[in-house]
Amino acid sequence: MTDHTRTLSLVLSLIRSGTAVTRPDLGRQTGLGRTIITQRVDHAIRVGLVAEGEPAPSTGGRPSRILRIDSGRGVVLGAVFGATHLHAAVTDLDGTVLAERRVAWDIESGPEASLATLVDVAGQLLSPELRERLWGVCVGVPGPVDFARGMPVRPPIMAGWHGFPLRDRLEAHYDVPAWVDNDANLMALGAWSRTRAAAGDNILLVKASTGIGLGLMSRGRLHRGARGAAGDLGHTIVAEESRHRCRCGKFGCLEAFAGGWALTRDARAAALEGRSPFLAERLERLERRGAPLAVTDVLDGCLAGDRVSTELVTRAGELVGGQLATLVSVFNPSTVYLAGVLAQAGDVFRDPVAEVVARRSLPLATDELVIDRVDLDRAEGVVGAATLAIDELLHPDLLDQWLRHGNPRGIRARTGDFTEPLPLDLPLAGAR
Repeated sequence: MTDHTRTLSLVLSLIRSGTAVTRPDLGRQTGLGRTIITQRVDHAIRVGLVAEGEPAPSTGGRPSRILRIDSGRGVVLGAVFGATHLHAAVTDLDGTVLAERRVAWDIESGPEASLATLVDVAGQLLSPELRERLWGVCVGVPGPVDFARGMPVRPPIMAGWHGFPLRDRLEAHYDVPAWVDNDANLMALGAWSRTRAAAGDNILLVKASTGIGLGLMSRGRLHRGARGAAGDLGHTIVAEESRHRCRCGKFGCLEAFAGGWALTRDARAAALEGRSPFLAERLERLERRGAPLAVTDVLDGCLAGDRVSTELVTRAGELVGGQLATLVSVFNPSTVYLAGVLAQAGDVFRDPVAEVVARRSLPLATDELVIDRVDLDRAEGVVGAATLAIDELLHPDLLDQWLRHGNPRGIRARTGDFTEPLPLDLPLAGAR
């Protein structure tokens, strides 16, 4: 990797983020000289990664032109599996969604069937023209992931997925670099990428759906931990002596009380015991069609004013808030985002989370803390997947490999967790 590629990657990163969008801005942000900035920008324009737009507001002298990522050159495929669905999208290099689709899917169907479904859905999104421009793929799954090897590791709810070489299979099929990550990580990255100015660079995102996950952004970077296990909030213990067995096999996990599947379990019990006429009627109607009660039925109960449904969601919020309170005191985020199915309950879920966090966390950590629902129309996962793929494609290590070929086709993803920030103290002397 040359100094040229490192500084080119840095320039592209600053333009993408909006931190510096003119040549003078790039010089001020990086400390690079005018000649080097001109060379890097001209190179980026020449290879079709950057385009010049309208003149920037004049500050005296000849006005500079606004620089932006040239979105027309390549596209990436981002997809996120949940426990019961798949959401896939194709975006340009600027992260704009060009096509997307959501389908119901049971992740327990196994890796081969899930991969086949992903390929089928992606095939509907990728026209022949877009397929020719495909530069990268990123897929999220609802379980622990060894990011360096691109495979799930002992996921509690994904039978048959342990050690499945998902990244290798994706790269073999699409012939472009591919990455695999935990779904909550990608949701956190997606939410941060679209709301950074307001949310700050230190955020937590709680995904409360069938299971409970957590994505953590620290100083604008995903924090995965030493082995990729960071953020497994759903399997922290809330009741040591509990007889509620979690799907991971342990007892007393947060997910066993506050996950969507646990709420469905408790809602069914309330319906059968006659404690909720709303849930009893809903259960009877579903059973006539051979369908099970779902967490969305509990949310419908909240909207209808059903007392039991509201109590279940409120209690889930209190339990999530209790576990979050410790993290808020330890990590001191600026924003906590709530995402997933339970977040769709609005204040019924959010208010108890916020109340418990405020009561149990340090005052300094909560004085300016924002706890709110993500407002990205449930697209934060695929946005994060696309963002990660583009970040990696433009990282100097990978950029250095594919730039000489003109595009990343035939290139494989780097191995290892390479999400470290680009250093600003680059060896600039003699850079060419």
